[in-house]
Amino acid sequence: MALSRRALLSLLAAGLVRPASVQAGADPSVDRSAVPSFATTWQTPEGRFQAGLVSQTGDSLQVHDLPARGHGMASDPTGSRVAVFARRPGDFAVVFDGVTGRLLADIFAAPGRHFYGHGCFAADGTLLYATENDYEGERGVIGVYDATERFRRIGEFSSHGIGPHEICRHPDGRTLVVANGGILTHPAAPRAKLNLAEMAPSVAFVAASDGRLLHAVAPPADLHRLSLRHLDVTLDGSVVVVAQWEGNPLDQPPLVGLTRLGAPLTLVSAPQGAQQRMKNYCGSVAVSADGRSFAVTSPRGGVATLWRYDGRFLASSELRDVCAVDAMPGGFLLTSGEGWLARLHQAGLQPIARHGRRFDNHLLRLSS
Repeated sequence: MALSRRALLSLLAAGLVRPASVQAGADPSVDRSAVPSFATTWQTPEGRFQAGLVSQTGDSLQVHDLPARGHGMASDPTGSRVAVFARRPGDFAVVFDGVTGRLLADIFAAPGRHFYGHGCFAADGTLLYATENDYEGERGVIGVYDATERFRRIGEFSSHGIGPHEICRHPDGRTLVVANGGILTHPAAPRAKLNLAEMAPSVAFVAASDGRLLHAVAPPADLHRLSLRHLDVTLDGSVVVVAQWEGNPLDQPPLVGLTRLGAPLTLVSAPQGAQQRMKNYCGSVAVSADGRSFAVTSPRGGVATLWRYDGRFLASSELRDVCAVDAMPGGFLLTSGEGWLARLHQAGLQPIARHGRRFDNHLLRLSS
């Protein structure tokens, strides 16, 4: 259950809940310029929720306690500040220094809003954008926070849809790309889906300066229950979006979409066997560093699929409860809820290490 701002502050004052804090700061023995580091969240064997930085072998570079379960992360263009957002319908976010580990800010959702779990920084690092729910107004909004003034909330604008989930910065520096999942929710019934018959998912291209809608795409009417939830953007502006099907579980609709600013949405499917293993549910997507391929995870099916940049299916590999993925040298790094880290490339999946922690849904690479 999400804590309200007032309840969380009361618990903090009473000493019953610890704020997000550094348990182990940046490890001085690790040269981050030589070893890729990844921001992620997890649950410890004792049940504590944490976020931090890990190496590609899962070794902790930073550890921060969280008051509840975390979800997605965002970093500024230099990688020096990392924001971690609560899982929907959470009402907290934290920002820490990606180099020193120092806590920079606690962020609480505005009244009548909660976080959807994702955000991104402006191209110049001065603003932080977060996907949020105006749950009484039944609309999605993008909260805007001043990253130069302890992340004070300075406004919001429409996400141009319901249920905005992942948001990414377009390489033009002026546009935000938002995956509107289309599902109406309310924190009074946190996991209930209230509008499945009227779902209207979309990908919206929004002006970062004032929230104007520049372009939007949506699945065809017969696939209106294809909830578009996660996306990634290549350096040339191509967008890969992945979906979770809220319709008949016996159907096997395409779960991967390709688009760009000003272009339509093209949906693609994997071959039948791989499509079945995806279980109508994609958990995350990441584009390779060179933009030539992308990886999609399906935790319910325990499968990670690899695709060419144009949507041609390349390969699939199995890893139970796999979800988090991001690019790494030579392929992609995966983590699972069973504590595994693995490398994915076209030749297959290579286990790297296993840890006791339960890795959560997302990874964010900070350095190369």
